[in-house]
Amino acid sequence: MNELLIMRHGKAEDPSADTNYADRPRRLTSEGISNVKAMIPALKRIDMIPDRILSSPYPRASETAQIIHKGLNVRQALEFTDALCADQSIIPFFQEELPQLLDASERLMVVGHEPCLSQLASLLVSGRLDVRFQLKKAGIIQLSCLARGNVCHGILKSHWTSKQLRSLVL
Repeated sequence: MNELLIMRHGKAEDPSADTNYADRPRRLTSEGISNVKAMIPALKRIDMIPDRILSSPYPRASETAQIIHKGLNVRQALEFTDALCADQSIIPFFQEELPQLLDASERLMVVGHEPCLSQLASLLVSGRLDVRFQLKKAGIIQLSCLARGNVCHGILKSHWTSKQLRSLVL
């Protein structure tokens, strides 16, 4: 079984005149950056270091992924896909991309947005979209996954908030 780490982006700025009230260009706040950086020691301590990271290209997700990528010294280059964007259905990613990604990685991390990420966890655990996981900002869901052909199944290993992870190093 391979491992999948599903991470929501850190705290982002609210839509404003600076972003033309659009969702896509929102960036991490200074608090969001600090919180994600503060998670790095805990992720090392509990050995949640991915060998590959795939992220939404939206700034708040890509900035989160870049912090994790650099902080955990992930060797494989950071990758981006529109399939993890906030305005996309997660079903095509689940059906068409995830099986091959899991086959190619021992521990894969995906970084993106809600509700897509909770839906991804739901699909993996139950085969349905409606199992509710509440993935808070910079939270991580850890699953053991098995991909057979184009079908993926997952077993929930852990579900962490950013606050819980940051508290592990105090």
